[in-house]
Order: sequence, then structure tokens, then C-alpha cells
Amino acid sequence: MDLKAENINWNCPAGRQLDQLTCLLPKSPRLEITVFGSAPLQLFLHPGFLSQDIDIYAPDDLGDYLLEFVESHQLCVDQTAFYIQVCRPQAFRSTQDWAARAVLVERHGHLLRLVHPWDILVSKLQRLEEKDVEAFKLVIHQTRHPTESELIRHLQKAVDLYRPKFDEETSHGDMLANTRELWRRLWQKEIDVRAAIIRPALEQSRHDAPYDPNLKTRLENLKLPEKSPPAAPRPPSSQ
Repeated sequence: MDLKAENINWNCPAGRQLDQLTCLLPKSPRLEITVFGSAPLQLFLHPGFLSQDIDIYAPDDLGDYLLEFVESHQLCVDQTAFYIQVCRPQAFRSTQDWAARAVLVERHGHLLRLVHPWDILVSKLQRLEEKDVEAFKLVIHQTRHPTESELIRHLQKAVDLYRPKFDEETSHGDMLANTRELWRRLWQKEIDVRAAIIRPALEQSRHDAPYDPNLKTRLENLKLPEKSPPAAPRPPSSQ
């Protein structure tokens, strides 16, 4: 699925709101704003796929600045019907290489990083509410992708999301259970998540681990310090 900046629909609700935000922002500092959640699906695939907000974040050092700006211009929750939600970067979790697929576009002197729809779907799989299932159906209906095999390979890039969570990570759901449920909803079949996704991903990760050709030589050259010979017995004192 090849997306380009010229395919963006700036006339959809998310497009108009992002255009307004970047137009209002001062030219300095130049912000790099990542757009995730449902907004990229509106911008690229269907203007009618709506949610209540646009999820964005800026680098940590400018996150508070962006939040204060959005609040001061009446663009956040309880201030407008379709609001902008300024998040921390940690709020978006997807494949390891999602940034390589994101679409970059300059808007009024600022850079928008629009997350690829497939990586949006991975992030939605961690919650998998009904609207998240609808997002999967929308992407597949509009593009005929990802197919079942394509989604399996894509989820292998997000294998870390299948690791057990800390008790405090209540905002993230059970990826194993959600993946099984998604397969039932989309393809009316069961999936062995460990066999199809987790084990192949871990095996590939071990295969891709960098090989150090000098490791054996360096290990052979590691010498433990030789023990000093025992000291000769001292002659008895003449006293």
C-alpha cells in the first residue's frame, strides 16, 4: 500500500483541523507533529471515517508547548466538537519500523508525520473495541489489503507488543486474545498466534542479530591473569 503526500484529502474533518492548527502555529519553533489514531484513515482512505478527536504528539521537549497552544486556541476536548488530543510519544505503539512507512508532509512551515494505515491498525489491535474492528474493515474494503498473510507478516514486526505487560499498563489490552478475536471477526477462523506470529518473529530476530567475525579471536585472546608461584619459605630467624 503506497501512500503519498499528494493523496491527502485536506477537505475532510481531520484535514481541515490539522490545516488550521499548522496555520495558527508560529513559524518558530518548527514542529514535527506525528498524527496517529483514526485521522490518517480519514486523510488517506475515507473522509467519513470519523472519531471524536485527532491524536497527535510532538517530541518530548515540545509536547507541553504544543498542548498549551492547542488549549489556548480552543482546540482541545470540551472546547470543540472535533478536538485535537495532544499525547505523549509513548501513547503510540506499533511495529518497530513504523516510522519508515509514515508519510511526511510540510504544512504552513511545520512537518506532519502521518502514520501508515497498517501501523494504525496494529496500534488499534491493542484495544480492539468495535470501532477498531471497523477500522480494519475499512482499510481492507478500501484497498483490499492487508490480506491475511500480509497482516501476519506485519504483526511479526510488532512482536514486542505480545510480551506480558506490567500490572500498571492497564491502557493496553491483551494482544494475544485480541488477535484471535480479530481473526474470528475478519476471516471466521482461528489463528495460533504463537505459531504464526510470535515464534517466526523471534526466530527471524535471532537470525538477523549482527554477527561479529572477530568474536572468536577476541575470546581466545582473553587470558586470565596467571597465578603467581607460591612464595619460597622464609629461612628461620637467627634470633
